[in-house]
Amino acid sequence: MMRPNFAISSAITIAVAAMATAAMGAVGAAGAQGAKARALVTDLSSKEIGITADFSGTELLLFGAIEGKGDIAVVVRGPKRREVVRRKGRIAGIWINTDSLGFENVPAFYWIATTRKLEEIAPPALLDRLELGERRLKIVARDAPARTRKFHDALLRNKRKLGLFGATTGRVKIMEDRLFRTSVTFPANVPTGTYKVEVFLFRDNRLIGSSVRPLTVHKAGIEAEIFNFAYQHAAWYGVIAIVIALMAGWAAGMVFRKA
Repeated sequence: MMRPNFAISSAITIAVAAMATAAMGAVGAAGAQGAKARALVTDLSSKEIGITADFSGTELLLFGAIEGKGDIAVVVRGPKRREVVRRKGRIAGIWINTDSLGFENVPAFYWIATTRKLEEIAPPALLDRLELGERRLKIVARDAPARTRKFHDALLRNKRKLGLFGATTGRVKIMEDRLFRTSVTFPANVPTGTYKVEVFLFRDNRLIGSSVRPLTVHKAGIEAEIFNFAYQHAAWYGVIAIVIALMAGWAAGMVFRKA
């Protein structure tokens, strides 16, 4: 797994803090609206993740600077999609799918880290509006509430087991009420797509500032070429796959015939 160089990242963080200090110094003249916009400065150690054949997961560093004291919440959201949760049952000694329920607007990946517990840094109504916490995600399922709740619990449990949902308290470190940083871990099975990395600054149970940065997770190398070809030229991909299978079968037959 690739790890960020924290010696380098600390230097980058200090540089960002210097720029943030300069920007924040101009806030007074810009007014209250400008102050809120510049209360938080953030950046990522990388803007993209390339998935190759030997990809085993990676870790990115998020760092930045804030103006004054406060609490930080960092959220990484993957692209939303539809997911189906299936329940297995044993019938005549065989395990088969006996029930299922589909959910809409499910983030492919959801990870949150905070300086303190969410309930200690913001009121429930604000947390609900920002969808902070996996239980506050606006995941939609059109079914009876009691049945939906069981499948919803199973959905969250499965996502956590796969390493695609996670939450940590105290992982965001703030130094001298100015600099902060945290690391985001992506597993080997991280889905591709465009992600949003959101940072929220809270003070006295109020939202003071926020920042959103895009992160691209994509296939790289020969895997990307094969994937793109299969997607853009599905018919030719199917023909080539059949030809390769026939040639492999013919070659195997020749080897066994000689043996």
